[in-house]
Amino acid sequence: MKIAVAGKGGVGKTMISAVLARVLARRGFSVLAVDVDPSLNLATSLGVPAEVAAGIRPISEETELIESRVKTSFGPVMNLTPKVDDIIERYSLTAPDGVRLIAVGTVRTGGEGCQCPENAFLRAILAQLILGQREMAILDMAAGLEHLGRGTAKGVDLMLCIVEPTMKSFDTAVRIVGLSRDLGIRRVWVVANKLVKGRDESLVESKASAVGLKIMGIIPYDESIVEAERKGVSPMDLNQEGEAVRAIWNLSEKFDA
Repeated sequence: MKIAVAGKGGVGKTMISAVLARVLARRGFSVLAVDVDPSLNLATSLGVPAEVAAGIRPISEETELIESRVKTSFGPVMNLTPKVDDIIERYSLTAPDGVRLIAVGTVRTGGEGCQCPENAFLRAILAQLILGQREMAILDMAAGLEHLGRGTAKGVDLMLCIVEPTMKSFDTAVRIVGLSRDLGIRRVWVVANKLVKGRDESLVESKASAVGLKIMGIIPYDESIVEAERKGVSPMDLNQEGEAVRAIWNLSEKFDA
């Protein structure tokens, strides 16, 4: 199964992606964690040592490699299905709990010109991930909607749309759900994060109902997550028995259904 984790910036999708990857690994799955976010924070959240994480270079910046794979002899015509079957092996590293991590990154905007070769290459990497039994890929997508517009999430089996108890995150979620369906993603789950018990549950349920969404998982606000972020360590290494980690473990079990 390929699972993409998306949402408005700041909702906690990288933390959820990292914990989910390690939880699934501990449950006996072979897990590939794919960082599609240009901020490249997934390594730290997975527990990769800082000195190793600092040296990670996303594939999206491997200009010569990309050009060599998408270039054709027909001038401006590109190869939209470039060879990528060796990329995972060549560019991934092993994170704690045996999770394999690869930083794909994303194309950057701001006057850089046409990014079609990069888009074609990144789409090919994600689309051609062939997974066998007991194998999972967790894709930490870039914040917002751009990756959906570019089609880099096409072909995933499940989209986890992360929200927090704010109307802005739900507005983004509605658009993510719609664009996911446009891409043919049949399973889209909304997961509410950072909920304060006794205050936010009813608020989130009412907001979700108002925009036609159903909450498939709830992750409570957990001070140990804040502490892990402050220290720059994985939540799994700081407090694997924390409420948020246990909620993500419970969420992972729903994938079996």
